[in-house]
Amino acid sequence: MSTISTAGAPARRRSFADLGVKVKILAAVVLAVLVAVLVGTIGLRALSTVSDSAQRIYRSNVASVEAMGMIDAAMTQVRLDAANQAISTDAAGVAQYTDAVTAGLTEVGAGFAAYRASNPAGDPAVIATMETKWQAYVQVLQGKLLVLGRNNEFAAWEKTRNDEAMPLMAEVIKAVDTLKAAEKADAAKSAADAKDRYESSRTQSILLLLIGSLLALAIGYVVARGIVRSLGRVQAVCDSLARGDLTSTSGLTSGDEPGQMGRALDAAMAQLRRTVTTIDGSASSLAAASEQLSSVSTQIAASAEETSAQAQTVSSAAEEISRSVDTVSAGSEEMGASIREISQNATEAARVAAEAVTVTAATSATMNKLGESSAEIGNVIKVITAIAEQTNLLALNATIEAARAGEMGKGFAVVASEVKDLAQETARATEDISRRVQAIQSDTGGAVVAIEEISSVIARISDFQTTIASAVEEQTATTAEMNRSVSEAASGTGSIAENITGVAEAARLTSQGVTQSQQATNELARMSSDLTALVSTFRY
Repeated sequence: MSTISTAGAPARRRSFADLGVKVKILAAVVLAVLVAVLVGTIGLRALSTVSDSAQRIYRSNVASVEAMGMIDAAMTQVRLDAANQAISTDAAGVAQYTDAVTAGLTEVGAGFAAYRASNPAGDPAVIATMETKWQAYVQVLQGKLLVLGRNNEFAAWEKTRNDEAMPLMAEVIKAVDTLKAAEKADAAKSAADAKDRYESSRTQSILLLLIGSLLALAIGYVVARGIVRSLGRVQAVCDSLARGDLTSTSGLTSGDEPGQMGRALDAAMAQLRRTVTTIDGSASSLAAASEQLSSVSTQIAASAEETSAQAQTVSSAAEEISRSVDTVSAGSEEMGASIREISQNATEAARVAAEAVTVTAATSATMNKLGESSAEIGNVIKVITAIAEQTNLLALNATIEAARAGEMGKGFAVVASEVKDLAQETARATEDISRRVQAIQSDTGGAVVAIEEISSVIARISDFQTTIASAVEEQTATTAEMNRSVSEAASGTGSIAENITGVAEAARLTSQGVTQSQQATNELARMSSDLTALVSTFRY
């Protein structure tokens, strides 16, 4: 059995373990959502940056490259048209190619304008050289080559081209190639920058995704481990409870739902331990009470048996008293007859006196015996009174023990109350018998005195025959008084017999009450044994 502490636990600072299960789960989900939002934001920013880079590459590099391509192609076409114009033999062909050269020059000018508008990456000095050399080439082309071509002066045209136009075109082509290389280098650099930004954004996204995932997994693992560990402790307590072990506790102190459940289970286990401890103590008290009630029932049974035996003794004494009273009554009648005979025949006085002496002697002995019987009845009444008092005391003790037994002692309390009532009735009956026996003893004493007087009168009859008449008259009065006393004695004897019958009935009812008390005691003992067996299945 363990001692249950009721002291309150000191207040402690709330931690993550004190948060609710819903909050913990939502924390992991919210963290994952935040990571996803952050990764998405970074991805969108990276896409925006890539889009800007692509637009910039297109605006600067691609447009510049396209412009340079248009310039290069237009220049080449101009050179071809100029050559075709020079080798044409008819005027229509010359005019056609001359117009084509003019259109090509216009296209080259448009290319220059587009290149300048494309925010070119090339060196401005190179661009200026390209334009300057091209203008010089155009002057040679328009001022000399086209004129020579219209005039079909091919040799001069070829010489002018080689000596004047080709060096200028070589400078232009060199500048164009330089600008193309610059644009390609700038495009490569922009692509590399875009790739670097993409890789940086991808790395950041991957790192954030990994970190967020790891944090979410860590929080989820911590939450799951805390819940599983708490539920495991609660399950261990429940398993111990199933085995009847009430000493286990979960020891959970967190403020989340499993912690609250564990504390509630610990409180329930503590209350159950207190309840089982109380039941164990009550079972022990009930066992002691049943043993005491069994002892009281045994004492009451013995007292009832003794009361019954004493009642039988008193009944026998009452019968003997009744017979003695009948004898006295017969003697009184015989004395009356003797007195009448004395008055009728004086000669019979001596004989009557002798008979009177004999009768008075017998009467005196009978009255003495009646006195002794009355004294014995008094002793018996004292015993009955003592038994009744003891029975009343035992019934009171039984009532107290039944009250201690509570609901299970109600039946025994009723029996104890009946026994107490019977004991009180027995006491009242014995008091009545005692009063009547005292009256008998008093009357018996008077009868003895009267008989002694009769004996004296009879003795004087023999000496004083002259006083027979007065003696007969006195004897008549004495005989009447004796008859009255004998009648009262007979009445008292009947009352004694009736009271003894009541005592016997009370003893019988007491025996029945004792039987019921013993049955109730046995039931209490069985219930105590059942409670003890039930409590013994628990470890507390």
